[in-house]
Amino acid sequence: MRVFAKNLFLSVALVSCGTSEDSRYRDISMLERPPALAVNKEKGDLHITDNSTISKKREKPGLGSNVYMTTTTPPQLAIKQPFDDAWNTLGLALKQSEIEITDREHDKGLYYVTYDPDTSFFSRKHNKAIYVLTVEKDGAETKITAALGSTSEQSSAGSRDKHRDFVKDNSATQPADGADKLLKSLYEIIRDDLKEE
Repeated sequence: MRVFAKNLFLSVALVSCGTSEDSRYRDISMLERPPALAVNKEKGDLHITDNSTISKKREKPGLGSNVYMTTTTPPQLAIKQPFDDAWNTLGLALKQSEIEITDREHDKGLYYVTYDPDTSFFSRKHNKAIYVLTVEKDGAETKITAALGSTSEQSSAGSRDKHRDFVKDNSATQPADGADKLLKSLYEIIRDDLKEE
């Protein structure tokens, strides 16, 4: 009963506080009014325009229309970025797609990766071969081509990255369109699903 009386008293006190007729607390016309400033512009003053832009965070993951596949033979992956940015974008896409990078040569624009174009549960790590991704500057864009690594690159894959599983030379069993499939999968990741780190 004592708790009930205390709650009743608090309720009555709160209601009585809210029904005040004091107009000082009802007039809010003076709140949030910006001050009036006089601007004196002298003749000959320089008018400075800020043309800087604020980079917007992409709403969707991926580069969207800033990446495309060419219709040339062999096909190329084109990224509308300078060389170093495209190099980093490609590295990020390789990491996200879990394509293993066995070696990279930034100065030459080369990524060496192990890739199985016919990935399935049963072919995992059995039909992988070394592919070479070549990154080249092309004006304001960067072009990426893929090719099956040479026999010497296939045999030296184990010496490049000693802590990884040795990749045997499967270049003879690779499909003719393996490099095209690699570029297509990278294109889809970069266009639709590239996540910033």
